[in-house]
Amino acid sequence: MTKNNVMAQPGSLVSPDLAAFPDAAGAVDARRVGAHLRTGHTLLLMGLHRSWRPLTRFCRLLSAELGHPLYAHAFLTPPKSQGFAHHWDTEAVFIVQTVGQKTWELHEPYLADPLPRHRWGRVPVPATARARFEKGEPFLRVRLAPGDVLWVPRGWIHNGYAEEGTSLHISVGVLQFTRHWLLEQLLDVAAGEPEFRTALPPALHDHSIDTAVGDVAERFARWLADLDVERAARSLHARALRAQSAPRRPAVSAAVGVLSHDVEAVTYLPGAVLATSKGTDGTVLHLGDHNLHLPDPVTETITQMIDHPGTVVAVEELRAAIGLDEARRLVRELIDEGVAVPA
Repeated sequence: MTKNNVMAQPGSLVSPDLAAFPDAAGAVDARRVGAHLRTGHTLLLMGLHRSWRPLTRFCRLLSAELGHPLYAHAFLTPPKSQGFAHHWDTEAVFIVQTVGQKTWELHEPYLADPLPRHRWGRVPVPATARARFEKGEPFLRVRLAPGDVLWVPRGWIHNGYAEEGTSLHISVGVLQFTRHWLLEQLLDVAAGEPEFRTALPPALHDHSIDTAVGDVAERFARWLADLDVERAARSLHARALRAQSAPRRPAVSAAVGVLSHDVEAVTYLPGAVLATSKGTDGTVLHLGDHNLHLPDPVTETITQMIDHPGTVVAVEELRAAIGLDEARRLVRELIDEGVAVPA
């Protein structure tokens, strides 16, 4: 278990790290975790989109479809217990019930479309508003069984509780890009202009700050009017792709295995590549955390493999285009980056 795995107190947003439950060897003590589960605590396993291959593949495919980054957390809740009390999330969530049943209550938002800075607990909620969702009738009450999926839009107040048996569900969070995100990126682009990097005058007071705000607003409006929108859009699209998580890379043992013998053919791992674009001397594979560049002579062969999962590409096929040494190097890179596996 990683340090991102936690025990949530019943009905609470306080989540102690499992590192607080060590055994004599410093690992997580499963007996202590079990004891907390028996007293009603929920076990939260975070970041499974990075560590469990079926969820990695699912989240990559869904992320490529939606165009937004994803995460996957698992919640194991004991019978007659509640994980987190009423709260909202700043991301939209698919709740996927896998084992047992869990009842969910949804209330309309107090703050519509919250941004990350508006996380639950950071925004004061008046007692009258709290009473509406803590004691009032919910907008929706539904019990999920294995195979059921519930969509919780960003900002909707919700809570879930297990009743007769143990519940296990996976929350697939959709970290939606917003107009505010675009504005933040445009401000980053504007930082390249010297006129926006000049210091404001010292001893700012009401009059001088008014003047400064008016001056900056006028300059920014002129800058936006002259902005090459298509060029900026391409740049921001690349940033959006970089915000995605990386494909699941092979284990060290697999990498050593590749080093110990020459791989003769590979096949694509579906979901590894989020998008492709044309580069200066070939094609760019957008993997999320960084990009992989394909030389032009092999672009068609590799993109055919990506577009048609199950297609096998042999080293000999690449050798004819770029030579044996370069073909073997490219195959090793595709494997190391989690794009392909030996066929």
